[in-house]
Amino acid sequence: MNPLTYHGAARLLEVLPRSGIREMAALSQGRPGLIHLEFGEPSFMTPPLIRQAAAHAIETERMTYTPTPGPLELREAIAQKVERINGYPCRPEEVFVTHGATGALLLAQASLLNPGDKILFPDPGWPNPISQALSLGAQPEFYPLPSENGYIPDPSRLTIPKGTKAILINSPANPTGAVFPREVLEDLAALARREGLFVISDEAYDQIYFEKAPVSMRALYPEGTLAVYSFSKSFAMTGWRLGYLVGPEELLQGVQKVAEAFYSSTSMVAQKAALAGLKGAAADVEAMRLAYRERRDQAIEAARELELYRYTPEGAFYLMVDVAQAGDSREFAKRLLLEKRVVAVPGTAFGKVAARELRLSLAASSEEIREGLERIRQLLQEGSR
Repeated sequence: MNPLTYHGAARLLEVLPRSGIREMAALSQGRPGLIHLEFGEPSFMTPPLIRQAAAHAIETERMTYTPTPGPLELREAIAQKVERINGYPCRPEEVFVTHGATGALLLAQASLLNPGDKILFPDPGWPNPISQALSLGAQPEFYPLPSENGYIPDPSRLTIPKGTKAILINSPANPTGAVFPREVLEDLAALARREGLFVISDEAYDQIYFEKAPVSMRALYPEGTLAVYSFSKSFAMTGWRLGYLVGPEELLQGVQKVAEAFYSSTSMVAQKAALAGLKGAAADVEAMRLAYRERRDQAIEAARELELYRYTPEGAFYLMVDVAQAGDSREFAKRLLLEKRVVAVPGTAFGKVAARELRLSLAASSEEIREGLERIRQLLQEGSR
């Protein structure tokens, strides 16, 4: 007897939604000549220094398990980076290396949430942590990031449902590129402290900003914040799968037990490479940041010319485009792919607030971004005739 037929699969498979980002990527498979604006994937090669360090480690060292929180030398380098870049004191004991920022988000939630606990997520927001919460039996709730306010929350209007244990904040933000001002984060920190909430601060895009450097929630609310970082975006290391948590030492001691159960340790090669990047790739990181800013500026200029402009993102590498006149963004995104050969992500993938918008990745070339915007304008015009 087939056990799948007899017993069925886990209920979790029915509960978890399909990623709207991956849905569009799958629909694009096998279709040549597309303009890809769907993935938050740096278009740059990983800096040479990082790749060379990985190759050297492979050639000269045994590939062994590493300590679950990460080697001390790497955690020391991360702590120095946090103090230098993120602007708050950090000790190696407050750093935990993870399997990408996605892994950091999962460890943070698994270490904080019990089944039935509520956690507040931004809307629009990156969907993966929501699925993680569902898999843990937690109950996602949402707070709005209004487009008319530049996708910035209004802390004075946030309601905290009974049973809420944590709130996730993402700045610079995916999918909007918004960077929360210090005063907004100070109000959110005061709210979290007053309500006794944990804060999971997703700062994966901390080094990709275009105006003022982002403020970290951990600098404002250190006793209750787990900050999440990634090597993927700033160092163009998405495929290396390495990130890290920064949080209270006593909580990270418990996080270690969860990580030991989930994956034991992260890749030794990736950690050797990341260490080299922290020590010597600052110029590469800055060059990529400036390139993203130039692409952002060119995208905004094109959006203005094509009458698609709404706001100016201040970080990450995304732009939201209003396609409300076309109705449902998911169907519009499919038409855009099939009829205009442009792959973008419908706002429905990120919640209700952006349900009539598209997310475009500005990690593509300026020429691709401009042409993608032109084809969106064409399809909108064709649909309104």
